[in-house]
Amino acid sequence: MLNKLKALLAKEKEGSVRLTENRPDPQLAICAILLEVARVDNVFDASERTTITMLLRKKYDLSEQEVEELIALTEAEREKHPDLWAFTNTISRAFTPQEKLSLLVMVWQVIFADRVLDAHEDMLVRKLQHMLAVNHSLVIKAKQMAREDHPLSGPFPE
Repeated sequence: MLNKLKALLAKEKEGSVRLTENRPDPQLAICAILLEVARVDNVFDASERTTITMLLRKKYDLSEQEVEELIALTEAEREKHPDLWAFTNTISRAFTPQEKLSLLVMVWQVIFADRVLDAHEDMLVRKLQHMLAVNHSLVIKAKQMAREDHPLSGPFPE
């Protein structure tokens, strides 16, 4: 199963590079960041998991089973890289500003999934801003875009 997913991840896709031992694939990096955002407040609820699944399915045209495999592979990679540096470094080097904006929109959509903006989530976004080498205006733009195009409906925190 993991070999199948590694082969899937190795496919040439927009914004993608081949999986290496020293640098996680951008798909793994995105998944790792989204999972960290969902877990940073110590509550990983069904709405956050559903949002992550929907976002990854849409972005990479994956089946639900492939998303579950991606999450499992990402969690295995997180054991090798317990902090986010390896993942954010991959994105910082490989992504254009537009691709970083797209990731930040996804980050905000995960945050908004449970309708609560926790202080830990807010702090993580500030950390991500620096780790991804983006300016504050891009983070705010992503936040606004996430509110306008969230996969789940309902009111969002300010």
